[in-house]
Amino acid sequence: MRMMRKPILLGLLTLAVLAAQHVAAWAETKLGPDEIGNPRAAMRAFLDATNSDDDETAAQCLDFSGLKTPPSEATQEELARKLKAVLDRLWYVSFKELPGDPDAESFGIPPGAVEQPLVLARSEDGTWQSSAETVANADELYNEYKDAPLLAGPPPWYQKIKLGDNALWRVGALFLTILIALIAARIIRIVLNSIARRFDDLQKIMMAAMCRALGQSVGFVLFVVGLKIGVHFLVLNATVESIVGTCTSILMALAVAFVGWNMVSVVDTWLRNFAERTESTLDDMLVPMVRASLRVTIVVLVLVQIATILSDKPVTSVIAGLGVGGLAIGLAAQDMIKNFFGSIMIFSDRPFELGDRIKVDGFDGPVEKVGFRSTQVRTLDGHLVTIPNGELANKSIENVGKRPCIKRSLNIGVTYDTAPAMLARAKDILQELLADHEGMDPEKPARIYFSDFKDFSLNIMVIYWYAPPEYWDYMAFSERLNLQILERFNAEGIEFAFPSQTIYMASGETA
Repeated sequence: MRMMRKPILLGLLTLAVLAAQHVAAWAETKLGPDEIGNPRAAMRAFLDATNSDDDETAAQCLDFSGLKTPPSEATQEELARKLKAVLDRLWYVSFKELPGDPDAESFGIPPGAVEQPLVLARSEDGTWQSSAETVANADELYNEYKDAPLLAGPPPWYQKIKLGDNALWRVGALFLTILIALIAARIIRIVLNSIARRFDDLQKIMMAAMCRALGQSVGFVLFVVGLKIGVHFLVLNATVESIVGTCTSILMALAVAFVGWNMVSVVDTWLRNFAERTESTLDDMLVPMVRASLRVTIVVLVLVQIATILSDKPVTSVIAGLGVGGLAIGLAAQDMIKNFFGSIMIFSDRPFELGDRIKVDGFDGPVEKVGFRSTQVRTLDGHLVTIPNGELANKSIENVGKRPCIKRSLNIGVTYDTAPAMLARAKDILQELLADHEGMDPEKPARIYFSDFKDFSLNIMVIYWYAPPEYWDYMAFSERLNLQILERFNAEGIEFAFPSQTIYMASGETA
């Protein structure tokens, strides 16, 4: 028994020595904080190990805490090889870009890219390794990138030059996208204007107006589209990306509103063509009001949309908020609302049309413009009078322009010493001059009467009507009639009366 104990003890001692040597060797190969204490050192250690086919050491640069089950050594080495294969296809390592600060933030690979599938992160023991999430996704990343070409060398110079966090080529891509959009907009506008001219030649006014409206809109729309596409080339943090997204959404809303604003001209063209085919000038008054109404509606809608974008709330909530504010605005704008409804009453009652001569509040002249708030009248003296529609709708309006004819009442006085026969002759002369006169309506012949005994004259009242009611033609006829009356009365010895005074003396003589 004693002889058997010695070989057993010798064997156990040998095993202990071998185990001690293995532990010492493992301790020598284990990477410490000095080798992987910062992102730059960790990447250098990982590359040195993988390039030397030392997969065991390379595995120490990986954080396996994200795996569901602890991996075997073979699995660890396989994951290290797969991540190296992915790295070779994503980034040509530049140690200058890797921070050497142990307290640096996590480093994403490739740096500056929108998507960074490989991440170096700091572990709890202070060492830097491929993050647990990166290691957990190693198989998936390998399958995704294994067929991608290997990077043959360092990135080109234009990828090294940066403006902030963005490589120069990304900023150039943004401006190139916008430039292409503007060039395309210019070409499309030229084409649309050419098509519009062809439609003009074919008398297709509506199609021509539509092409011109689209031509005016395409520049801003394509600029916004180009900007929205170009922004995707930039690398932005979450805050800046949110701000840029909000700004581009607002610009897109403005672009759509700009298209609608220009398309109003198509509706305006259609209304003008319709108004030209009607005799009424009321349509001419409606055209500018419809145009203004549509554009105000577009402005209100785009403001609601912008408020929705900025507040990140549903449209219903924004409209409800505007309703409360609108009540306050309505109370402050009572006169404006009164004038607006006054204009509606004017259009519904149609007391006058553009160009009609009206008399209201002592103002006499043609109507030049009817708007939402007021109506403008050009007086016969040439003055422009603006009357609020709210007041005008409640006033008595005399539409001189709608009269069928012009009536003239003329009083002719002859002296008291005129004999009855001469007075009758005066009536006959007036009847002769006004029989079937110029502008006479057969249903309205002239009326002539010995009407009154005035203070100093015997009065003959003459009434006649002149049609159509062309004022200056009426004045010319009246002038000719006055000259004929003067001539005929003088020839007959009929004297016109004028104010005079006779003084009787006490002796009965007159002076």
